[in-house]
Amino acid sequence: MRIALLTDAYWPGVNGIIRFVSLHKRILESMGHEVFVFTGGPPAAQDEPGVVRSFGFPHPDPGYRVTLRYSRRAIALLQTMDVLHANQPALSGLLALRYGRRFGVPVVLTLHSRYDMLINSRLWIPMSVVRFLLGVYLRWLLPRYDLVTAPTLEAAKVLEEMKVQAPVEIIPYGVERNRSPHRNVTRAELGIPATAPLAAFVGRVVAEKNIRFLLEVLSAPELSDAYLLIIGDGPERKALEETTKRLGLSERVRFTGQVAPAEVPAYVALADFCVTASKIEVLPTAILEALEAGLPVLGLDVPWIRAVICSGENGLLTPPDDAAAMVQAWARLAHDQELREHLAERALRTGEQYDASQTTARLVAHYERLAAARRRKPLHS
Repeated sequence: MRIALLTDAYWPGVNGIIRFVSLHKRILESMGHEVFVFTGGPPAAQDEPGVVRSFGFPHPDPGYRVTLRYSRRAIALLQTMDVLHANQPALSGLLALRYGRRFGVPVVLTLHSRYDMLINSRLWIPMSVVRFLLGVYLRWLLPRYDLVTAPTLEAAKVLEEMKVQAPVEIIPYGVERNRSPHRNVTRAELGIPATAPLAAFVGRVVAEKNIRFLLEVLSAPELSDAYLLIIGDGPERKALEETTKRLGLSERVRFTGQVAPAEVPAYVALADFCVTASKIEVLPTAILEALEAGLPVLGLDVPWIRAVICSGENGLLTPPDDAAAMVQAWARLAHDQELREHLAERALRTGEQYDASQTTARLVAHYERLAAARRRKPLHS
């Protein structure tokens, strides 16, 4: 098959969507398919063969471009595709519909984010207003696709709450199994004692990730020997570094800055467990990679995380905004090796369920079904 992956963001940005598209492309190609990524902006050094760029206006988020139409070359190539798979409901989603309907190519959309929470957190628009306006848009948009996918049942339920009448297929993200780190990283080179309890956060350093809450928790006396490794970069880093100094945590918090996806496993392997305080995810790749590496996950007990973390089984969850409860849970994981080993065993089992080759195969089955239906469709219809 010839498969087009449309996205508003690609390298040199680093986030869950970009990593999903890149990994999905690589696995599809290993299965013998021809895959192209359609996106905006100038070429990036990390671009693989088959990345097709069109003009896009600059965007404040790394890797994103505001692309309103594709180039003539891109449009000509789109006509030859068997399926168009968009990865955002705004720009790339609209472009997929435009060109898919023009050329009679099936269109697929994956919903990667809790867009209601994301808009609310970034623009401070009341949630009731966000839900109303977003609901109007999605009720118009989603029924026009041949297939809509979401990574969790919770994400699909949000659409139901907004009265979006479109069948949604639940297909979780996958991660690459048994990846070997591209290089070795040691605690010593990061200035972290070999025996210190170490938690890792992996992701973009942005406000919605709620990393400030993690720093406040780490400042508690019960965690005076604990370290935190923040793997990633973003616009909040400078402010968080100032918070780290203010809380007296400079000796126990390490910011790695941007790390190439292939090197993330080497950093994660240094940790005893992973932490997150985000409330607005859908199914972050970083959490799946932590589980695949056999690391328990500590997080807030919010809907998105319950899709993968069962408190007391493969991690610990605490009530949102309850810093004292998070301190206690963090301290338990930091100082109780037997508990960590118990949770780690089950974390590894959970991670095995998210093999990217299996989740990609599920998408391919839908691609093939849609392409076959297109071939059976009469030419005059």
